Amino acid sequence: MRLVAVLLCAFVATACASYPADIARDSLPSQQLAALSDEALGLSWRQHDEPAAVVVLVHGLNLDPAAMRDLEQLLAGADMDVLSLSLTGHANTLDDNARLLQFQEAVFADWQADIRQAVHLASQRAAAVRRPLYLVGFSLGGLLSADSLLSRPGSAAGAGVTLDRMVLLSPAIRLKWSSYLLYPLQVFPDVFLPSVAPRVYRANDYAPVSAYIALYEGVDQFNERARQAENRLLLNIPTLVFMHPSDELVSFAGVRDFIAEQQLSRWQFVEVEKSEDAGDVLDHVIVGPHSLGEDAWRSVSEQMLDFLRDD
Repeated sequence: MRLVAVLLCAFVATACASYPADIARDSLPSQQLAALSDEALGLSWRQHDEPAAVVVLVHGLNLDPAAMRDLEQLLAGADMDVLSLSLTGHANTLDDNARLLQFQEAVFADWQADIRQAVHLASQRAAAVRRPLYLVGFSLGGLLSADSLLSRPGSAAGAGVTLDRMVLLSPAIRLKWSSYLLYPLQVFPDVFLPSVAPRVYRANDYAPVSAYIALYEGVDQFNERARQAENRLLLNIPTLVFMHPSDELVSFAGVRDFIAEQQLSRWQFVEVEKSEDAGDVLDHVIVGPHSLGEDAWRSVSEQMLDFLRDD
């Protein structure tokens, strides 16, 4: 019900808040147009001379990639190379207008292409240093991480890429019914809704309805492909899943059912409870000490590193 209240507030705020003006590519400065065409847009490395592993780190829908910094520092501090991916419509190297325009234009296939490129680059690095390759994804990033395992040569993970382990935090592979409240607005894909997330967490102050429709389509595509018998083996790699039982967006029971239905014997499911000092954010958000609280973050961090080091 908390999410329902949040969405109702968003609709009320839409009527009161300043609405983003129409943005066209020809209205953007040349520097921003060049950035939009940069193949390296959204890719940021932290590397070591002798890494213990190589990790692709992927954020959630309309989450500021900088909000994943605690996870990045945790992994890098464990001597792992980290390739942080900013999905289409989220890169901080773009200004507000260019980023929002790109977000409005994005479809699920664009985000699949983003992670395909990141996994390809990270796999090259992993092969060069002869170290394992991991994926760590939150929410939409968790969905994209799992989705990349279902790819065939030439798409998503690509030919010859071995993904050794995954860590999925609140993975958007099964959504709660309340997360589909925006579905009727699919006939208005260009409508913008104000974000109700704290400023430190949101990539854009507004999110187009089209972005939520892209998420819905991605969830549906993933679950349809996952039901195919041959794909169960592709999904069944060592995976650690963290979820809060009161997650407002992703179905806690649905994700557990998914693991059981697909007979994913190598997936471990960890229930997360937040500490009393956790920030005032949705229970869905479990990406650092602010969103989890210090004690809960310490527990999640230790379990994550123990899992990734056990390769």
